[in-house]
Amino acid sequence: MLIAFIVFLVAILCSVWYAIHKIIRKEFDREYLKLSFFTKYEYIDRTHIVYDGYRLIQSKRAFLPSIKWAFKWTGTKPPVVSSTLQDCDGKIIENTSNDYDHVVLKFKKALSYNESAVVHFHANMDDVDNTAQPHLDVKVEEPISVVDFRVILTYKDSNFSEKARFMRKPINSGIPTDYQVLETITFNPNSKSYEHVLTNPEVGYFYRLEWEK
Repeated sequence: MLIAFIVFLVAILCSVWYAIHKIIRKEFDREYLKLSFFTKYEYIDRTHIVYDGYRLIQSKRAFLPSIKWAFKWTGTKPPVVSSTLQDCDGKIIENTSNDYDHVVLKFKKALSYNESAVVHFHANMDDVDNTAQPHLDVKVEEPISVVDFRVILTYKDSNFSEKARFMRKPINSGIPTDYQVLETITFNPNSKSYEHVLTNPEVGYFYRLEWEK
């Protein structure tokens, strides 16, 4: 009798959880919201680059054990990827040349609905054959409060003063579209860096910071 009651209770709880899960999925088509994004692209020297990205996200699932971090490295030698906040096996899932690759970042403890967390992605990249393109892109598909771009060119000498270009282009365009220049960014000779903070960007665009290599 007791066993039958326990089985019945578990069945009821599972039904309730499934119903809640369906309601949440109907309201939010994405697994999580991106609240802010901070990204740093640092040249250690002319060929070695370190990338760090930090996202503050909010779960829109009853149970969120992991997320996919999409990226696209334009060099030929595969990067070495990891995370200091999540578990990452270092395996890169490759897509076609027109799509982003991604890695899976697993939370130490799965996020529940509306729970927030900082997600970290780290990549060590070797541009030994000088094929990587000098730009940093962010795809804005949904409202986000802040996107911070920072590019550090440690190998530049004290005379370097070229401005970077901050641009954008539509994500979904029926015809090939060039990036539109929005403004230029001054190089900081003291920190040897470009930095640009984008607040409440318009949704539906790729935003790009491009510099002289």
